[in-house]
Amino acid sequence: MKGAASEPRLFLYRLRFNIALSYCRFGNAITLEMQYRVATLMSLRLRSRVELGLLARLLFLFFFLFPIIANAQQRWLSVTPAPALPAQTSGGYVDRKDALLWYATFGDDKKPAVLLLHGGGGNSNTWGHLIRDLMRDYRVVVFDCRGQGRSTNDAPAISYEQMAQDAIAVLGQLGIEKAAVVGWSDGANIGFYLALRQPQRITALVAFAGNATPAGYQPNSNPATMAAYAAATRAEYQWLSPHPKKFSEVFQLLTAMWKSQPTLTNDELAAIKARTVILHAEHDEIIRRAHSQELAKQIPNAKFILLRGVSHFAPLQNPNGFNASVRAFLVAR
Repeated sequence: MKGAASEPRLFLYRLRFNIALSYCRFGNAITLEMQYRVATLMSLRLRSRVELGLLARLLFLFFFLFPIIANAQQRWLSVTPAPALPAQTSGGYVDRKDALLWYATFGDDKKPAVLLLHGGGGNSNTWGHLIRDLMRDYRVVVFDCRGQGRSTNDAPAISYEQMAQDAIAVLGQLGIEKAAVVGWSDGANIGFYLALRQPQRITALVAFAGNATPAGYQPNSNPATMAAYAAATRAEYQWLSPHPKKFSEVFQLLTAMWKSQPTLTNDELAAIKARTVILHAEHDEIIRRAHSQELAKQIPNAKFILLRGVSHFAPLQNPNGFNASVRAFLVAR
């Protein structure tokens, strides 16, 4: 009986630590090494109350100390934690034969639909701030891209075209004929393919930190922030994925995709008819500003907006400013 009673207690401890850790992922030069160690510890199977107690004390210090340090840093030097998702209106899975895709909707089903597409290696939780903002006036749809977050992948490769088809399958299961799309990084690239291949279904496109080809990348200008994001997404994968041991396998597939894709030509960009805005962060670590500006020139009537004081992780670094930019474009005609 003693052993049986200890299991729920250990579960509660682990749950509390997961919640606490979500408030401790501040990516700045001072805390990165400790942050990485915490994320690594949380991916282990902690077997004793002693180990759990020690980790609890460590997280307690991080919880109170790190927000103070992070707030003292410039906004673009940190990766702040993703908030918990609000209560969903509906949710489930779409079976793609070679992938099982998790999705959720928020807000009134009768309102115009907006599809949010997360960044590479991440999950839909990163949209928590924007979901809360948009769900007041829109039917917000999210899904975890194949092999990421709560979704699985059995395909031997991953591509943007494939994930665009996944997105259409999600919209189809929900009976959504038309939707605006907001994409972040990989999500923006998926958005380009959606607008190109499904012009009748995409009413507007907000593309943040996307690229048309691998030539859009630049050498990582802030390895510390990118390392913080990588550590956080690895830890989140352990908690969310039905196959947590497949992280390395999925990451290899994504890396192969990033090296060779997207492959959008100027002619293809010129064929995009959806109303489009290209958002670019002033301090983006990996996407060249000139490339984003060129995207805006190649896509007919597209707008270019520079987001000041943020980086590749703007939706988390300055959610109010990012949300305002998205909302302003969606309501404009």
